[in-house]
Formats: sequence, C-alpha cells, structure tokens
Amino acid sequence: MGMSVFPVFNPKLTGVKFEAEGKLLFDQFETLDAIAETIEVARFSSFGDDRPIPEDFDGDEEDLEAALGPWDEWYSPVEGLKTMVALLDAIAEEPDFADQLDDCEHVVEELTEMKTCLEAAVEQGAQFRLELAP
Repeated sequence: MGMSVFPVFNPKLTGVKFEAEGKLLFDQFETLDAIAETIEVARFSSFGDDRPIPEDFDGDEEDLEAALGPWDEWYSPVEGLKTMVALLDAIAEEPDFADQLDDCEHVVEELTEMKTCLEAAVEQGAQFRLELAP
C-alpha cells in the first residue's frame, strides 16, 4: 500500500475521469521533477500542495492538515498540460530519461491519463491541482 497522486478539477469535469491509480506518479515524482527541471518546464509536483511542513511538526497526515489549515490553490490546466506533454515527449525521445524511471511503461500510461484529463479541463474551462491519497 502506498500513496497515490491524482488530479482534482474545479469545477468537476464531465465526460472524463482519471483512470489510473497514480501510485507510480507518486513513487516517481522526484524523478519526474528532475526531468522537468532538465527540460525547463514546471515541476510535476508544482501543481500540488507545496506548503512547507513546520520544522517542529511530528504528527501524522491528519494533524498536518490541521496545522497548515485549508488549502485552496488551483492551477491552469494549460500549464499542467505543457508539463505533462513535455515529460511524455522527453521520456519517449531520450532513453536516459526513460531509464531513470521505475516501470517506465506504466508511468507513461499514468502521465498519458493525466494529459487526457488536462486536455478536457482546458476544453471545459476547469482549473486543477494534484492531491494525494493513501
């Protein structure tokens, strides 16, 4: 059992749903961020809650949410789409990037699923953000 990352949309999308588990995206987000930095696009994780964890915090996830307070930031699906397309292109075109990923084929499947949802968000005028779930 591990964490998953998935997109949330505001307003909710119609006609499309994120059909991936998101576990590989969570497991590989540091590598995806490194690839994004190398190809000079927004980091994969930059579309999620990146508020710093207080230095003295030692509780669990529920306590962290209470300590940080509500999070209501949303991002442009156009910007998210640029990152997902750039990552997919870089992985397809540069074997070194693909080699850095564990289970590259399935990471690409999850990124492609994210891309499909972001394309729909652009069409439907929805904002998005990445959230985590156990």
